[in-house]
Amino acid sequence: MTTASERLRLKVELAAPALALPGRILLEHPQAKDLFPRFLATGYPVAEAMVPLMEAALVRAREAAPHDPVADGLVAYLERHIPEEIHGDEPGGATLNDLAVLGIDPDRLRWDPPAPQVAALIGAQYYWIFHRHPVALLGFLELEAFHPHEPTVERLIETTGLPREGFRQLLIHSKLDVVHARDLHRFLDALPLEPRHEQLIGLSALQTISLLTEALLDVVQSTDVLFDVVDA
Repeated sequence: MTTASERLRLKVELAAPALALPGRILLEHPQAKDLFPRFLATGYPVAEAMVPLMEAALVRAREAAPHDPVADGLVAYLERHIPEEIHGDEPGGATLNDLAVLGIDPDRLRWDPPAPQVAALIGAQYYWIFHRHPVALLGFLELEAFHPHEPTVERLIETTGLPREGFRQLLIHSKLDVVHARDLHRFLDALPLEPRHEQLIGLSALQTISLLTEALLDVVQSTDVLFDVVDA
């Protein structure tokens, strides 16, 4: 008999190669040096939204916990996991620091709208948290199972010739997300999930992967690689 985490991985198995495709294109792109800062900036709102999303899910889970064993389990997981995802003084701040090293103005990123696909995937999480069940966020967190691989990051540093300090978060998460993904899957298997919960988590994961893939493909397939940078 399969477990909840195994069933989730079966659902996202076909989408996994698609999510890896933008990175593969970037590695072989003749303008990889110019594209990478924009590539990283496109994913910044996801890092920026992760802790606020978990905090919103924690509030909703606490409200439901007295009468909902799934929400009760989610409270304990989020109380433990939120501190693990705080990198810097503001949500996504560590990624902003990396982008600043690469010449991107952090203040601009704080105000510029995200790619429409990224805004849609983040907005969908808030809808599910507040109007369905906060357990949906576990599908979003399944992104941690698609962490960057250290040899790939090292190759990207070599290919682009960009400062190593601009890749700090990618290098950290190449190790950290291995642990986080394993913990997430163990937690999924321990929750008393019903089919409706699994359906919501699977939908959340698939939409997150699909929309993020679209946003990153737009970057690597664009002929316009211009992006405002601060003076070196």
